[in-house]
Amino acid sequence: MSSTRLPDKVLLEIEGKPMLYYVIKQVRASKIIKEVVIATTTEREDDVIVEYCKKVGVKCFRGSKKDLLDRYYQCAKKFRCDPIVRITSDCPLIDPTLIDKIIKKFLRNSYDYIANNLEKMRGRWDNSTCNFPQGMTVEISSFRALEKAWKEAKKISEREHVFPYVQFNPKLFKVSNLKNKVDLSFIRCTVDRTEDLIFVREVYKRVPKGKKFVSIKDILKIVTKERRLVKINNNIPFDDGYRKSLEDDSTAEY
Repeated sequence: MSSTRLPDKVLLEIEGKPMLYYVIKQVRASKIIKEVVIATTTEREDDVIVEYCKKVGVKCFRGSKKDLLDRYYQCAKKFRCDPIVRITSDCPLIDPTLIDKIIKKFLRNSYDYIANNLEKMRGRWDNSTCNFPQGMTVEISSFRALEKAWKEAKKISEREHVFPYVQFNPKLFKVSNLKNKVDLSFIRCTVDRTEDLIFVREVYKRVPKGKKFVSIKDILKIVTKERRLVKINNNIPFDDGYRKSLEDDSTAEY
């Protein structure tokens, strides 16, 4: 709830329901995901998230506000999650078919970690390596890898963003990246600013009522028909928060 760029964003309304409703709905449409757990903070301002989870029957865990790595580890430990699929709460259009595709790759190859934005998180921001729509990030980790990162990660960026320690240590972990076949990075589906919320609201206005979930194909069909929609928010830089953490790394003492 304490987002600086868009306060209270996870409960802001889209078609009469809070954004968190759509995140949960999209993830629950996965054919493989067994359980959804909301990992929020112990701050009083996030009490409303806990109350919402109770209302809709979703399990909830409360942990550190700044040390997300500790929050994720303690949550995974409590609920015995292995592997752990990480979906951020500002992605109300996350595609469940993409989630399942990445899970299947993870399970087939005995990886420690897989994502579909790995090169972007490593600091390569070009579209040739990061070609899914923004807001479609799926990360999957074994509990062993998460625990090792929790024990050994020291940098601010490693603690605030959960998996950088795993991503930057390929000698310690078996990692992989999934690329999209075509470049759709011009579509921004994450909600970080007011313009993002406007775009997502416009998309959901065009989704047929009663549809079980929204896919990347559905979104592409909508924006292809109305190209002006992507111009609402696709000029916003990717992941300001992560870049800020990297800047903090350079000035911190360890």
